[in-house]
Amino acid sequence: MITKLVAGSMAGLMGIAVLLVPVAAFAADGPPLTLEEAIAHALDDAPQIVASAAAYDAVTAKAPSAGRLPDPELVAGVDNLPINTADSFSFTRDFMTMRRIGVMQSFPNREKRRLETTYAQQEVLIAGAELRKTRFETARAASEAWIASAVAEESLAHLRRLKPDVELQASAARTALASGRGSSADALAAQNVGARLDERILALEQESEMRRAELARWIADAAERPLAPIPTNLEVGHSSETLVAGVAQHAPLALVGARIAAAQTEVELARADKRPDWSAELVYAKRGPDFSDMVSLEFRVGLPLFTAHRQNPVIAEKLAMVRAGEAERDTEIRMHTAEIRSAFAEWRRGRARLDHYTGELLPLASDRVRAAIAGYAAARTDLGSTIDALTEEIDTQLEYVELKGAVARVWTFLHFLHDSGASP
Repeated sequence: MITKLVAGSMAGLMGIAVLLVPVAAFAADGPPLTLEEAIAHALDDAPQIVASAAAYDAVTAKAPSAGRLPDPELVAGVDNLPINTADSFSFTRDFMTMRRIGVMQSFPNREKRRLETTYAQQEVLIAGAELRKTRFETARAASEAWIASAVAEESLAHLRRLKPDVELQASAARTALASGRGSSADALAAQNVGARLDERILALEQESEMRRAELARWIADAAERPLAPIPTNLEVGHSSETLVAGVAQHAPLALVGARIAAAQTEVELARADKRPDWSAELVYAKRGPDFSDMVSLEFRVGLPLFTAHRQNPVIAEKLAMVRAGEAERDTEIRMHTAEIRSAFAEWRRGRARLDHYTGELLPLASDRVRAAIAGYAAARTDLGSTIDALTEEIDTQLEYVELKGAVARVWTFLHFLHDSGASP
């Protein structure tokens, strides 16, 4: 059972040295950094959000150009220029030669232009949904980094507080050996427990520094501040029914819905290609001084005659993409709904378990250790009982901190699903 505590062994003197190391030796002075503050820092400064916001601005800036008529085209040229008579290359001597200039305007069908405007607006919605999703993912990642760092440091603090009990047990074993009541094996076993605890402390110090480095990825210099206690009493503020009812609008799924709407518009755009486009051209033609000038007005109309081989396959492709998107959305909704309900259960039961830990398990584990050490010192119990009690208290303390971290993670997930969380 002792082997569950640590992965290796260290000398007793190393254990004394690690007690002199602060929980976060590299943490700068300043007010404790709370979970909410860490998330706010990440949402303000994360490069991912800056990039996503810039993409949103770009799409928004482009949207007003959609659905407009194409730019008019300048038409200029020479018609009927002679090339092999006495009048060759003369612009004025042949009555058929005309120098012309004019303008041509294309007119895509009105339904197509309307749908292009709609599609541009949907692209804005897609970019906004991507920004929401990026903010949500950033908030979750930053909170995960903060919670992991806080769990490592609080676990480290708990182990350091248990160090005197381990040293007391080792001292009792040495006293028993000196008095002839105990054996050298008991004394070495007690010393080994202390060495293993020291190794676990060293491992947690390493993990704490690594977690701080990950936290700095999201909040930069703010990660150097000491961390506030892990919050476990925060309220979600929304029932599971409320969150489930709006599941399709949540940040993780809003992008899927926006893309389906855009895909449906692409279907309508493909169908609009069955309707003819047209264009108009107005030209002024200049002829020689002996001949009259002329004006021409010309209309062109597209003839979408071969829809079976041109437009219909495109329409079929777009419809298939819509069906695929709808199936993906339904899958995501089911998964996300189950995740929400599971998270609510974990949040409620987790807080009840924390109360059980603080009210029952932690005091019992601590009392058992003190009773075992006192009993061993008075020769009423053996060393194995004392070691078992110490092992159980260490496990209970670490389980308690891990449970606090799990409750905080679930709260973050549920909180930021709602508009009061990470919406842009």
